[in-house]
Amino acid sequence: MKTLIAKVKLKNMAFLILPIIAGFAIALQAAFSGKISTKVGSLETVVLIHFFGLVVALIVYLVRGNANFGFIKDVNLLPVIAGSMGVIIIFFLTKSFIVNGASTTITMSVIVQLIVSKTIDHFGFLGVERNPVNMYQVLALLIIISGVVLFQYSK
Repeated sequence: MKTLIAKVKLKNMAFLILPIIAGFAIALQAAFSGKISTKVGSLETVVLIHFFGLVVALIVYLVRGNANFGFIKDVNLLPVIAGSMGVIIIFFLTKSFIVNGASTTITMSVIVQLIVSKTIDHFGFLGVERNPVNMYQVLALLIIISGVVLFQYSK
């Protein structure tokens, strides 16, 4: 039984690589977006990035071999607004990157993500299983925020 539990924990730990990769991608995307937007503008950058993202997603979807666009009729359109949130994310990260630089932009974004995601967990919003806040999490968030404040003052 202990080996089964250890295997499950190891498998769950392996999935921690996914948000690590996503973190790299977010930081690089902000840097690339900022660089592009200085040449062509912020809204044009959003269009370019989403166009190429669509192309890559379609290629992967079609190469996968079992492409069927019939799923579209079964989709509730309200959650699809996530795509429009991507536009907001890229536009604002790009603008911030130009003014604030990479580290401040990403750090502030991560802090807000932590606060919002913990609020979703705490109250069980969006159908997520409730996971109430504890004092260790509050302390960790305060330490992170104070680190950002120190980081900003050190500039």
